Amino acid sequence: RDAATAPDAVLAAIERELAGRGRRALEELRGHQRALRRIPTVSLRAPTLVLVGAPNVGKSTLVRALSTGEPEVGNYAFTTRGVSLGHVYDGGALAGQVMDTPGLLDRDAAARNAMEDLTMATMDHLPSAVVFVCDLSGHAGERTSSPDAQLAVRDALRARFPRRPWIDVVSKADLYDAADAPPPPPDGALLVSVRQGRGLPELRAAVLDALAVVRRLTGGGGE
Repeated sequence: RDAATAPDAVLAAIERELAGRGRRALEELRGHQRALRRIPTVSLRAPTLVLVGAPNVGKSTLVRALSTGEPEVGNYAFTTRGVSLGHVYDGGALAGQVMDTPGLLDRDAAARNAMEDLTMATMDHLPSAVVFVCDLSGHAGERTSSPDAQLAVRDALRARFPRRPWIDVVSKADLYDAADAPPPPPDGALLVSVRQGRGLPELRAAVLDALAVVRRLTGGGGE
């Protein structure tokens, strides 16, 4: 029952937050809710790790690398990027669930689209730890996803969620190493290259620690 109703609970909270933004936003969110109902494995009881960052920084790739086997992948009608959900196991026991979120761009809240609002509302309402993923190599794409823009988003989110368990990850570390004068990563950030297998053991250990903190703070259990 919990797995089936969790998306409704999350979306109900999101709808309340966005109720003042007009009928169109609510209709879009109802579409999101219909899509989320097709994912029976979302659970509010399992500790959750949310991967956040700009588009095209490698969040979904990290979900696959961190999860045992292939994670569930939902191709939602409201986004071409899709949303990924996977599970992390520790010694055969479910440690928690790991989820991708739509990309965030460096712009004012009023200029964000419905998908960015969904990411923010998920962070607001879902008890979770955060992995902020950035690609500082300069290969993430548009101006609003430049390294400096990504770091600005990171700093704003960290200020908004100062007590949230938090892991900084610089993805595509092989490209970062080859970049011409890239900006320094946040203090304590893990440099990870899925292609090279670099940094994955350290990231997995940090993820298990973060999920344990969420479990302890929320009393979250498994499926």
